[in-house]
Amino acid sequence: MKRRAAFTLIELLCVIAIIAILASLMMPSLGTIRQKADSITCANNLKNIGVAVQGYLQDHDFYYPEIETDPASMAIYPAGYGNPQSMIQAFGNYGVTTKILQCPSDMKSPDCSYNAIAASSGTAYASSYDWKPTLDDETENQPLIYSHRMFFGAQVTGSAGGYSTIAPQLSKVRQVFDDNFGIHFGHVNALYADGHVVAYTGPVSH
Repeated sequence: MKRRAAFTLIELLCVIAIIAILASLMMPSLGTIRQKADSITCANNLKNIGVAVQGYLQDHDFYYPEIETDPASMAIYPAGYGNPQSMIQAFGNYGVTTKILQCPSDMKSPDCSYNAIAASSGTAYASSYDWKPTLDDETENQPLIYSHRMFFGAQVTGSAGGYSTIAPQLSKVRQVFDDNFGIHFGHVNALYADGHVVAYTGPVSH
């Protein structure tokens, strides 16, 4: 009778060991790929928010809205001032959903800002992104901000109450950005007021 060819136990163990070694070598690369995919999704979220902002501007005489992202813990406007809204309230009719307001990397973080804001200010304000109020209640065509000094590469156009009146360049104004700093390989994704999205590593103070 002919003997059937087969793997010995030692050969099987060697194959399993080789597969395990290769898998362990690939794990860091897979983690990096996932992080890059999350960062791309985050950037796409911000682009969608940018499109929604443009839709809002066209329907509101090109005035930017007044936005609160966390009124319970970090309110921008005092009680009774203006008509501040959450991003979902302002831009919900323009395609922004709760999913778009969730950065994948933030949702995987133990100190998830989305969940923290939802717990403190309610789900209507839950967002992984901060909205900077620099242009709130200003027009897109002639935005003005007030400061003691020039910044954003802007030009001083006058004065009001002792402050310089500045017309900022929209391409230099960060409008919406990751709430958790450095969440994507040490950088933050940001939507600028002119609609472009980039990653940066600098401070979020302006």
